[in-house]
Amino acid sequence: MDKELRERLMADARRCGICADGLGRLRVCDREGLLRYYTENPDWCMERGFPGIELLRSEFSDCEDSGVFVGRTFDGEVMGEKQAYVFHECKGRIRVAMDYERAVIPMLYFGNGCEMEVECVQANAPAIAVPVYSFGENELTLRRSAGVRFVHYEGGMLQ
Repeated sequence: MDKELRERLMADARRCGICADGLGRLRVCDREGLLRYYTENPDWCMERGFPGIELLRSEFSDCEDSGVFVGRTFDGEVMGEKQAYVFHECKGRIRVAMDYERAVIPMLYFGNGCEMEVECVQANAPAIAVPVYSFGENELTLRRSAGVRFVHYEGGMLQ
């Protein structure tokens, strides 16, 4: 990660009230480390708008392998391999699935005007509980079925 980008991120993080440990981690991490920090702390980051959508768009729109999506339109892709998926300015339909081999149920985070439909592709018995976090104005349709129960948190509050 270049010095200018690191300085901008650290200034933004300070402005957002990052703790000393988090700031120390940002000070030494590379781009992959920053993505790991972001996907390990999506609630904190999205509640505070860190990093801002402009920076996400310009510097991190190619991070889909890390589970971070910016400005993408989906057509039924399955989300089930990662613990957390983060969506900004996304549209379309995704499907969720539990990874039984690794015992992973994905957590979904939406921000910055997503218009998404979410459904489950599995006939789970008992139904899996998929946490869905929404920050800001998003239009989410959570398709309930026998295989899934969505637990929806909007702005930190259970809906």
